[in-house]
Amino acid sequence: MRIGLIIEYDGTAFHGSQLQANTRTVQGELENAATILFGEHRRVALASRTDSGVHATGQVAALDADTRLTTGETRNALNYYLPDDLKVHCAATVASDFDPRRSATRRTYEYTLNDAPFPPVINRHVSVHVRNRLNETEMNDACQSLLGARNFSAFAGPSTPPDAVTIRRVDSARVERFGNAVKFTITANAFLHQQIRRLVGSLVDVGLNKVGPQCIQRLLSHPARGAAHRVMPPRGLCLTSIQYDGSEPGRLPTT
Repeated sequence: MRIGLIIEYDGTAFHGSQLQANTRTVQGELENAATILFGEHRRVALASRTDSGVHATGQVAALDADTRLTTGETRNALNYYLPDDLKVHCAATVASDFDPRRSATRRTYEYTLNDAPFPPVINRHVSVHVRNRLNETEMNDACQSLLGARNFSAFAGPSTPPDAVTIRRVDSARVERFGNAVKFTITANAFLHQQIRRLVGSLVDVGLNKVGPQCIQRLLSHPARGAAHRVMPPRGLCLTSIQYDGSEPGRLPTT
């Protein structure tokens, strides 16, 4: 049977989510735990690829296993073998053809900035400090230009293939302040390599009054590859939710 997982991880000590030789990754740790639990190697598929240092509270994974364990027992057993910076929130039986990446219809990410007078200590691995006060209202106005199907070539990172389709559909985007934290939240059908971190870089320039809110629209209207050159650090980025047809955000499409 195929088992779907919703997982959470602190990306600080991971070299990304994707399996790589001789380095620690989210996929590698999941496959190690599954191999111990089921007694043979189990391949784990992930919904979204995250870079080194990027976090997740709602990443989705799937694996095939013949087991008499309930899904709750499977979750608990995997968590027993997983390290402290990677855990399974829930496990559920999904359709045999469920593909966590191709079946996904929407993905939601958050990027957290902090503009306190000094850098935070407790949340230093999950936020990025900005030295001056940000204008979150101007930033929120600017990100409304992202809505709809747009060409995000200007925000594409170097790992985006030269012939890749760079049009993505953004369903929602907003900037909100919570004390000294300024959060950018975006939901889209998919994202390009470094797209969000480059978007946030442009929004920070807006928030610091270096450029006007219309700069986002200009980059979208004249999409020269990589024109948005300011790339924010990965630690502020977190994958919070993935949605599938027939299920609510953050839920697995159970059988």
